[in-house]
Amino acid sequence: MDIINLIVFLVIGLALGLLAGLILKGTGLGFACDVGAGVAGGAIGGILMAFLGSAEQSDFVMYAAAAVGATVVIMLAGPIKRHL
Repeated sequence: MDIINLIVFLVIGLALGLLAGLILKGTGLGFACDVGAGVAGGAIGGILMAFLGSAEQSDFVMYAAAAVGATVVIMLAGPIKRHL
């Protein structure tokens, strides 16, 4: 994994965080936290896929994992915040 892939993971997370902030308006974490959760999830998903996946996997698979990671973190962070 190189720095370009990491940047793409962060951009995917940023985009999904922005989208989640718009969709979950009023029920989300707030704009900054939605974006932060998206970026964190994108990085976690992409990095985990890079470490767990095989060397032959395509970049698309790693980018999809980043998108899934961002989505999962955003979805889990909302209910956790409401219970605290």
